[in-house]
Amino acid sequence: MSRWPSTCLLTALLLPLSATHAVELTGRLSLLGSAARAERGDAGYNQLDNDTLTTDQQSLRLMLEGAGGNREWSLHLKTARQHASGVALGGQHSSDLFRYRELAGDWHHETDGNNTTRIGYTLDRAAYKLRFDDLTLGIGRQPVDWGSGRFWQPLNVFGAFAPTDLDTDFKPGIDAAVLEWYPSPFSSLTAVHAFSPNGSDGIKDSSALYLRSQIGERSEFALLAGHIIGNEIVGASVESDWAGLGWRVEAAHYHLEQSGETAVFWIAGVDYQLEEGTFLGIEWYDHGLGATNQATLSALPSERLVAYGLQPQLGRRMLGITLERDITPLLRGSYLLLFSPLGESDVQLGNSTLHQVNLTYSVSNESDLLLSLQYASGRGLDQQADPRSEFGHLPTSLTLRFRTYF
Repeated sequence: MSRWPSTCLLTALLLPLSATHAVELTGRLSLLGSAARAERGDAGYNQLDNDTLTTDQQSLRLMLEGAGGNREWSLHLKTARQHASGVALGGQHSSDLFRYRELAGDWHHETDGNNTTRIGYTLDRAAYKLRFDDLTLGIGRQPVDWGSGRFWQPLNVFGAFAPTDLDTDFKPGIDAAVLEWYPSPFSSLTAVHAFSPNGSDGIKDSSALYLRSQIGERSEFALLAGHIIGNEIVGASVESDWAGLGWRVEAAHYHLEQSGETAVFWIAGVDYQLEEGTFLGIEWYDHGLGATNQATLSALPSERLVAYGLQPQLGRRMLGITLERDITPLLRGSYLLLFSPLGESDVQLGNSTLHQVNLTYSVSNESDLLLSLQYASGRGLDQQADPRSEFGHLPTSLTLRFRTYF
């Protein structure tokens, strides 16, 4: 039985070669560079060395898509060169928990003091789908993206983007079998069985059911139930609008297998589209497993849900506000504010904020240039390098990215 997921992935790779009529090869090239200045209390600060932290990345994603009859398939191969000075490269991602085999490797990996250079590849998607009248069956490496939240999605149990992520074009694929049923034009029921990493004794396969349906003309609701890496999760969401104001409420109840803890992760948000291309979004976050003081905050980074990004933030509560505006037909600006109160006896000691300003210029229909500035305030790391606030340890950084599709 342990060979079955690997066989399914191989099938997803081989079947398209003879089963499709139309094949399309496209790609995306991304060039990114970032510089940050670390001060005392910031991650990466070293009083004996240069405290300017830099990273750069050149990545190419090749996308091969095919379709014919009631079949379709996709292959995404991503190659990248990454270089970092003063900071660590990579880290753990939520998709690592749901990939049977890595299907990735490094052609070059060199570390010299504070400098690291890595060149490698990842097979990010390899999926094969069969479509019937009201059913779709997919097998292989594919994205699963649920939830209605703008910044955080409690129902996105297989992983979600962080509110500050700059690259959200492609959600990483997970190794899964996905069955979708459409009982009506305005409802769907999705069943997912995701495979755990091969040889991992502490991580179980995951399964979930997700129902989404429309209520009337302007409202939708969703229900979720599943066992995710051994934890029981049930959840629901409702979204609608009133007098031009969009609103949503989304929640998930957790029962953790290892500790026996129970907790609720919920969000509530509103959106409003102002005149002249201006958008305002506000969302409140509350996670029962999050920290309410500095003592519990420092222990969380080693927890599995936090380390892999399935628990989005360290603190229990957070406020997110975004303001987006079309400055010119080719230039769009956005501002993001994240505010985290820890609830200390001295309120000022626990509070921290993160500000992110993005400017995106459309170079052509298929290319754009992004400039992003990120600034955080709050208490930094303590002498043991443990966080004392949600954002206080993040250094001020400036990022420039060019992206083009072909």
